[in-house]
Amino acid sequence: MFDLTVINVIINISNRKGWIFEMKKITNNEEEIWKSLPGVAGVEVSTFGKVRTLDRVVSSEKRTQFIKGRVLKQSYNNCGYLQVDIPIDGKWVLKLAHRLVAQTFLPNPDNLPQVNHLDCDRRNNNVENLEFCTASYNHQYREKFGISNTESQGNSLFAINLDTLEVLHFRSQGEAGRAIGVNSKNINMVIKGKRNYAGGFWFVNDDGHALDVVKSKLHDIGGIGLKIKQGR
Repeated sequence: MFDLTVINVIINISNRKGWIFEMKKITNNEEEIWKSLPGVAGVEVSTFGKVRTLDRVVSSEKRTQFIKGRVLKQSYNNCGYLQVDIPIDGKWVLKLAHRLVAQTFLPNPDNLPQVNHLDCDRRNNNVENLEFCTASYNHQYREKFGISNTESQGNSLFAINLDTLEVLHFRSQGEAGRAIGVNSKNINMVIKGKRNYAGGFWFVNDDGHALDVVKSKLHDIGGIGLKIKQGR
């Protein structure tokens, strides 16, 4: 359905009525670029979301020590964001990795306070997946295109286009929502039987009985045969 050389992401534009959401295709930059973290000596950040220290010499009254630079290990905080300790003025300070990437590579002339993940995946800190934004926009964006941590991530599903009877397969409700422009909460309601459809699609979880359920649904609505396309 989509060109595999691009990622479908969501960007924002604004008008007098507020935020408008639309789909945009961007390409993945396969070349990793490192730049110095603004305002912090001896630390570099990459376009892939990595953070490293540079080789340095530390001198004291007793000795001079050479310390080799290294890529710093990252960990997840309680909200699912990657964080990393970086040396600032002789102390190790915990920082959010996606903010370091944005501060290093993205212009922010309006001094916007937050950083949004375009694909709603907090683990994906590639610079092309980030944008500066306001707090209200960040909240609205995730409400519209976000993934439920408890119900949406990692649960693959089928989607039937009720107009064309095309069957699509997605890795998660969040991926399906972004690809076809449907709120992931509404997708979940269809799967739970609380809605008949959402955005012109019918959805079912990809479990041991999914194919039989999809065939039955196609039969009910007049579909012939079963041809499944990957959503990505």
